[in-house]
Amino acid sequence: MAELPTLKKGSKGDAVKGLQNALNARAPDSVAVDGTFGDATDHTVRQFQTNAALEADGIVGANTWRQLYVYQVQQGDTLSEIAEHQLGDTDRWSEIYELNRDLISDPDKISPDQILALPGAC
Repeated sequence: MAELPTLKKGSKGDAVKGLQNALNARAPDSVAVDGTFGDATDHTVRQFQTNAALEADGIVGANTWRQLYVYQVQQGDTLSEIAEHQLGDTDRWSEIYELNRDLISDPDKISPDQILALPGAC
């Protein structure tokens, strides 16, 4: 699996959307899922890092991604395959879909490199 990107204030794109979506699933404050790592996203990342006992530096690297409990879609993945491999139950695909509604409009159309929040972590 490809390594998740390191993100920080000023980053833009689909990876930032995945980050923002995951933050909305895990952090007390929500942010717009707009693909721009601005002040609100920076604040929420730092708050999440503090709550997760991580260094609150605003940089989303491997440790922050791990605590956010995400999965980066690979070529050919389906939600049911992700559910089976990551959660141990193909029937949990709908939980993944619901948690990522800001990113997925059709459960049959996920894209490689999309970053999806997974259920079951806090």
